[in-house]
Amino acid sequence: MDPEPFRRESLFEAVLNTVSDAITVIDRDLKVLYQNEAVQKLYGAKTGETCYEAYRGRREPCENCIILDVIKDGRPQSALRDIRLPNGNILWIEVFAGPYRDRDGRIIGAVEVVRNVTEQMRLTETCATLRREIERQAQFHNIVTQSKRMKAIFRLVERVASTTSSVLITGESGTGKELIARAIVFNSDRKDKPYVTVNCGAIPENLLESELFGHVRGAFTGAVRDHPGVLEAADGGTAFLDEIGEIPPAAQVKLLRFLQEGEIRRVGDTKVRKLDVRIIAATNRDLEGAVRDGTFREDLFFRLNVIPIALPPLRDRKEDIPPLAAHLLQRLCDAHSRNVTGLSPEALKAFMTYDWRGTCGRWRTPSNTPCTSRTRGIPSAPASFPPSSSRSRTQGGARAAASRSRSTPSGPSSRSRRTIPKNGSPRSWGSAGRTCGKSGSGGASRDRARTSDAPSPSPVRSPAGRSCGTPLRIVTSLLPLCCFR
Repeated sequence: MDPEPFRRESLFEAVLNTVSDAITVIDRDLKVLYQNEAVQKLYGAKTGETCYEAYRGRREPCENCIILDVIKDGRPQSALRDIRLPNGNILWIEVFAGPYRDRDGRIIGAVEVVRNVTEQMRLTETCATLRREIERQAQFHNIVTQSKRMKAIFRLVERVASTTSSVLITGESGTGKELIARAIVFNSDRKDKPYVTVNCGAIPENLLESELFGHVRGAFTGAVRDHPGVLEAADGGTAFLDEIGEIPPAAQVKLLRFLQEGEIRRVGDTKVRKLDVRIIAATNRDLEGAVRDGTFREDLFFRLNVIPIALPPLRDRKEDIPPLAAHLLQRLCDAHSRNVTGLSPEALKAFMTYDWRGTCGRWRTPSNTPCTSRTRGIPSAPASFPPSSSRSRTQGGARAAASRSRSTPSGPSSRSRRTIPKNGSPRSWGSAGRTCGKSGSGGASRDRARTSDAPSPSPVRSPAGRSCGTPLRIVTSLLPLCCFR
């Protein structure tokens, strides 16, 4: 092999031109002795010029120049700088500098390596922004409420957040149990540690134990590798167990063991693992009643219920309805580029007199409809709220059945749920409602006439007065109740 192509100088040059970092060799007078190709692509050939003239366009050395420090004391230096390129772009760079010595060990210059970290800085800032937003959303003053009961709960959360005791959050579906759990975590000393959530009611019983405590390879059919569970993933932090009342008896025993001793065993394993995890549990069930029925262990209940937090439903804190309605409508209008002027008096009265089940979860669907269905104007016809109790549902169903029996003839031609247009394709009540506002041919008019003749418990009507079919319960209830610009 011919050694000529692999001379030390040629090999050294090839290596320096291959790396993506910008490398410059500078002498004691701050003149550029060498530039690799990465530097030349940015600034051009500047050999023989001073570094501050070539790279900064200055007439004197830069303040806090690390090259001067390296030449002076011989110790490597690093710094983070922002620079402006000749094309006007601004980059964040990480600068490393080390001494350049002659054969006798005397410092005759410095080697500077510059790395572009603009993208890393952007990602770091994005992560910091997202973290601040998550923490902001978890703070109590960003939870929309005027209720004294909720403010008392916030004070309780502030007191217990710094502890390691188990918390049991109870309340109806949609009362904000997970929001309170997140507030506990982000106001605790574990806010920078793992926070793992699991919905116990969404996992089959035969898989829940493995999901919580993990399993080893071969523990059961399909266990092809070791799998750490939720509690191991949350080691050092917090685990939020939603729907805790749904866990089966076998998992209850192991969870009780963990709460007592702080240790677990994976399914199919004999090794005991010690963990440090704070447990926050939530349920919409009556666990005390489940204990009396024998479906939930009493000792596990008391281990979980160290700090009980009971969230009131929206119907018990109706002073939160006006600000909550305005907040959610504004959010949805911002998301859909709509201009909202506020709630009409009829809307506020309807909200205040309605028997809400739960809270925020039931607001999202009705609030979304007027924001997405219209860009201006006031939706036309009123629609009633859905029944709020089993009694009213039963009465409403009886009245609807009586109405059908009086107005609908018997026989195969009677259709209470959909009509067949002349083209032979079925049209559901929903599709009739979507097309009723459009003009069409005579055949389409006859179809609309047949649709409007069919019975409906509480029809919603278009601006032209044609029936749009059965109301979609809460979804349409807000249509007449909002004012738009």
